[in-house]
Amino acid sequence: MILEDIYQGSIGVGPEYEHAAVLFIGSESYDAPTITIMEGLQELDFTVYTIGKPNINSWFVNQVIDDPQKVRFDFIISNLHWGTRFSLYSKFGLHDKIKVLIDGDDHVKPWGAKYQYWRSKYQGCPPEEVMRREMQPYRWMDDLSNYEPDVVFVSQKEYGSKDYYLPFGIQREYMQFAKRAPTRQRGIDFAHVMGTGGGRRGETAQFIRSHALPGRVYNDRIYGGEVIPNSLRDKVRLDNNIHSYHRWVHHSRYFSLLNNTKVLIYPGVTKQWDSKRPWEGYASGCLVLLQEPNIDVSQYPVTELCPYAVYDSHNGLLNKCNELHWNTGHLDKLRIETVEMAHRYFTPGPLARYFLRRIKDNTG
Repeated sequence: MILEDIYQGSIGVGPEYEHAAVLFIGSESYDAPTITIMEGLQELDFTVYTIGKPNINSWFVNQVIDDPQKVRFDFIISNLHWGTRFSLYSKFGLHDKIKVLIDGDDHVKPWGAKYQYWRSKYQGCPPEEVMRREMQPYRWMDDLSNYEPDVVFVSQKEYGSKDYYLPFGIQREYMQFAKRAPTRQRGIDFAHVMGTGGGRRGETAQFIRSHALPGRVYNDRIYGGEVIPNSLRDKVRLDNNIHSYHRWVHHSRYFSLLNNTKVLIYPGVTKQWDSKRPWEGYASGCLVLLQEPNIDVSQYPVTELCPYAVYDSHNGLLNKCNELHWNTGHLDKLRIETVEMAHRYFTPGPLARYFLRRIKDNTG
């Protein structure tokens, strides 16, 4: 089993790093896979340095410094979207350090093409005074300044790409809502929570409306009961959707639904596949019926958690729902086993060890 082999091969990787510290030159935008890795590095007692100010993706762990030449670290992490200060690599003479890029962008294309796309959409590099602000007035792109990563992790991985797949994963914030109710106490048999993207906004919702699933079914959006980290309340209010601080807001009614659901249906988004939805489902104890991913997850396969729960068509989904509904013992066994495995392999600590192992294997 690939997941278990990686898990075993990554045990003890943390002490292989001399300083147990990283420098984070990150995007000014919320990025789910980066946050999961930062949480995992925190669990592994790694120090995370940021230059000049905290970052939206690392505020809970970062130590703010003025000069990276005055501290020791093992490698540098950057992530992709807007506001990543690639010019700091030249300013502080960091190009000779190991450079790791996390590409959590939703587009399925090489990271360089994504950079060029966003550069065409956003403003050019602003004055230094603006870049130093913790709350930015607008989105902007810094010049790459000869930046070239040594290792790239990508969440929407193209088939044939040499980069490493990095799932969004089960963040700590999702697990704080988990009630761990047994299958028999969950009142909703099948839930499909609508969201952005054609797959979960229209096609699957329409299919469920026109083809009756067995049992009690939820097929709609759900919000309400906002939960916001105290440290970020003002930033959420002041952000105006520039940094996407609103993505740190969780809705307790949504998690109450998941905690009361036996099976969560996840059709992916549109062209991309990975999002927060399936990981929130696993965190809440759902068996997740996954539409076959249209990205390459083979290096860290979520499909290994429960091969039975992967469907390839709407009719395949309907057949699996009927089979599960009329075989409650099978559903109970699959749900318990799958959730246990998801927490073993896809929580921050294991994902951070996988991340560190891949970097060590590629850089010596």
